Amino acid sequence: MLQAIIVDDEELSVNRLKRLLSGNKMIEIRHTFLSSMEAYEYVKVNTIHLAFLDIAMPEIDGMQLSSLLLELDASIEVVFVTAYDEYAVQAFELSAMDYLLKPVTAQRLSKTLDKIIKNHRIPAAESFIEEAFIRTPVEELLHKAILTEQETKVLRFVADGLSNKEIAPRLNITGETVKFHIKNVYKKLRVNNRVQALQRAKVLKILG
Repeated sequence: MLQAIIVDDEELSVNRLKRLLSGNKMIEIRHTFLSSMEAYEYVKVNTIHLAFLDIAMPEIDGMQLSSLLLELDASIEVVFVTAYDEYAVQAFELSAMDYLLKPVTAQRLSKTLDKIIKNHRIPAAESFIEEAFIRTPVEELLHKAILTEQETKVLRFVADGLSNKEIAPRLNITGETVKFHIKNVYKKLRVNNRVQALQRAKVLKILG
């Protein structure tokens, strides 16, 4: 399992990304930080493999922090997270693993996880994908039929990055009902979180 940290001076952004990654079998969030210097001091004495870094931070920004972390351990892979796309070229010049725009959606994050899977050849992650790919067309159709129309609508809104509270008024239901539908989707697709649900839905072509 890859050990990861999240560094962002906006607590809401930290919590959102942590929630999206929760339950993922290949990444363990070891710590989150609102301060770049605290993150740097942590990595000095702890091994990490992956760092999700906000770019626009006071004192030491994400670009500078990336350089500092790589001086400590050149094998650390960095995923930049920012509200501005103007840093994209600079990010990739620093050999970043990926570049995510806020608000990060489960659908976009799943693409980042695909890159991590391919780069690290993670057995657990690979088996998850391989299992889905070996299904026959008939099995794919059966899995599509398993989700109700309402569950499929909820999953589409999840793919758009909406929270339960944001989905509820669009379907004229309560937040608790949205939560109920999402739990059913997880159970039927045999997944644990939104990112995995979208990965499985993509493989089974549930959302088209």
